[in-house]
Amino acid sequence: QLICAVFFAAHVLVIGYLAKRMDTLKLALVQYLVCGFISLFIAIAIEMISWDMIVATTIPLLYAGIMSTGIAYTLQVVAQQHAHSSHAAIILSLEGAFAVLGGWLLLDEHLPARGLLGCALMLTGMFLSQLFPKLGSALKRG
Repeated sequence: QLICAVFFAAHVLVIGYLAKRMDTLKLALVQYLVCGFISLFIAIAIEMISWDMIVATTIPLLYAGIMSTGIAYTLQVVAQQHAHSSHAAIILSLEGAFAVLGGWLLLDEHLPARGLLGCALMLTGMFLSQLFPKLGSALKRG
């Protein structure tokens, strides 16, 4: 998990840096192509791929490719053009919490009290860090 967190942080920083210096749609396209080819190579190397499975999962694959990747990551790149990387990292790190809450609210998925509490704590921490950014430095000074 630590390696994933390091790569996630690096991704947010690199996208934030590049989004301010180049066309965001071209950057998003390059991101899709690189990730797509790497994923395809790994899938061919370690998975048993058959046309039957591809046909059976066409709708979910298209939805994930268009909505989750095409739209969501393009919006991320465009938004990071105008946002601080630290703010983007805070918001993007809450992806899991938003997914859990969305599943609970929209899909009536079961979420134990511990999960709700965890999401609430994450959201509260994010809101407090954005609403009171100077509070942390004031507390450090004593």
